[in-house]
Amino acid sequence: MDDFPRQVWQDELTDALQNGGNIAAITCAGGAFGAMLAASGIGTFLANQLADIGIGLLITAWLIAAIVRIAQGSATVAMLTTAGIMAPLVPQLTVHPAYLVMAIGAGGNICSWYNDSGFWLVKEIGGLTQAETIKTWTALTTIISVSGLVAVLVYSTLFPLA
Repeated sequence: MDDFPRQVWQDELTDALQNGGNIAAITCAGGAFGAMLAASGIGTFLANQLADIGIGLLITAWLIAAIVRIAQGSATVAMLTTAGIMAPLVPQLTVHPAYLVMAIGAGGNICSWYNDSGFWLVKEIGGLTQAETIKTWTALTTIISVSGLVAVLVYSTLFPLA
């Protein structure tokens, strides 16, 4: 500790808190918004509307998780919110509930962008610009999400497990 002057330590600590503080604030705001969405009943409304137009429960779960994720940023909040919305609909599934879990997980990982703390972590750690992070990280998370849904649909058709 004697090798560095006090000002160097203060500057390093200030930089770390500025970067980490912004990420923590974005994460907290996303969690609060997710709780508000769950309390509003919007998810149940979406599930009912999608079911009315003939979209299956696996795609419905993926869509709800994707919409919540894009709207509020947190994959964890998106998955937990969607699981709570879809739980009462499990008896209507024609496939094993594990496929529902996988569809929710795939939907919850779509489109990591500005309101996602992971976006900012990748940007900062990777030394990327916002545009570069969108072109790489956001594109990658979207490809993973859509590929995951396709895999779930294929596997649930080939191996229904129910």
